[in-house]
Amino acid sequence: MAEIRFVNLPGAVPPRGYSDAALVSGGRRLVLGGHVAFDDQRRIVAPGDLLAQLRQTLRNLRGTLQAAGFTPADLVKLKLHVTDVAAYQTQLKAIGAIWQEELGPVYPAMILVGVTGLFEAGSVIEIDGEAVH
Repeated sequence: MAEIRFVNLPGAVPPRGYSDAALVSGGRRLVLGGHVAFDDQRRIVAPGDLLAQLRQTLRNLRGTLQAAGFTPADLVKLKLHVTDVAAYQTQLKAIGAIWQEELGPVYPAMILVGVTGLFEAGSVIEIDGEAVH
């Protein structure tokens, strides 16, 4: 079993909704490829709808974690790719609620990157990352 300790910049106000770093000792490592809002037929759900796609993407991410014997608590790093950073910023409260419902109080080291497009047509968010157990 891995030991995970989240670390934040000393003397600075702690971040909300993420951690600055994750210190990991031991365990198994799972590298997560890009997850999008696929349904079970690998069709994008709710094209263009950030909140609906976030929910489905997090469900898919959680399913992949479980299939590999991991849980959301094992996440140490996530990279979120979004096509509209401003839309993400204006919906932080709703995003936080969806996050809590789908992953619980898990706030690994994270980065959000604005992109001009994603491979899957209609996708507005894609998440990749790492977990250790």
